[in-house]
Amino acid sequence: MFDQVVEVSEAFRQSAAQMQGSLRMAMKGCPECGTSHMIASPGLGICADCGSSLRVLPDPQDPHA
Repeated sequence: MFDQVVEVSEAFRQSAAQMQGSLRMAMKGCPECGTSHMIASPGLGICADCGSSLRVLPDPQDPHA
């Protein structure tokens, strides 16, 4: 949980100069092994568990996702 707070804080700090809206939380996940993590920045990276490229997961509460 602390790592997520640090990530949100760092993403906000880096984008503060060009901030035009609020920072939104999203989930990133690995389609290969099902690993998921909360993010607050566009950087997705590689799955630490299996090495596949991560992608933004749809919001489970959004009926249009």
